[in-house]
Amino acid sequence: MPAIAPEIIAAARASQAKWGIPASISLAQWALESGWGKSVSGKNNYGGITAKVKDAVFPHVPGTPLEPATLCWTREVVNGQTVRCQRWFKDYASPEDYFEAHGKLLATGKPYAKARALLPDPNAFADALTGVYATDPKYGATLKAIMRGSNLYQYNQPPAEGKHP
Repeated sequence: MPAIAPEIIAAARASQAKWGIPASISLAQWALESGWGKSVSGKNNYGGITAKVKDAVFPHVPGTPLEPATLCWTREVVNGQTVRCQRWFKDYASPEDYFEAHGKLLATGKPYAKARALLPDPNAFADALTGVYATDPKYGATLKAIMRGSNLYQYNQPPAEGKHP
C-alpha cells in the first residue's frame, strides 16, 4: 500500500465527522480514482466528481461546464462496453474542499440514499455505489479490496488523543 499523506487522512476523517460517510470509503475512492493521489481529474478532484454542464450528450459530447472544471479523458462502462470519452470534472480549491464536497455529495445526494441506508457498514455502502457513483460493474468490489488490503477501516475511528492520523 502506498503511504497516505496525513492531511489526506485528516480530511477524510473530518468529512466523516461532519457527513457520516466512513473515512474508509472516502480514502478507498481517493485511492482508486486518483491512483493513490498521483492523478486528479480536475484541480484537487481526487474522486472523479463531475461538474454541472449544459448541452452534454453522454458519452459523446461533453457539453459546456457551468462551474470551474477541467476537461479530461476518462473510461466509462456504457451498455456493458468500456468506452473512452471526455467529461468535465469539477475543480476544488484544496484537497480539504474536495473531501468536504465528496462527503456532502454521498450524505445528501438522492442517488446515494440506498447506500446511506446501509450505513454504518462500509462494505455494504461500497457495494451500493456500484452503478451509481461509477459505471464500473466491479466498483464496489474494488473499493472493498482496497479497504481490506490497505486496512483503511482503521481510519473510521477518531485518532487516539494526542496522535496524528
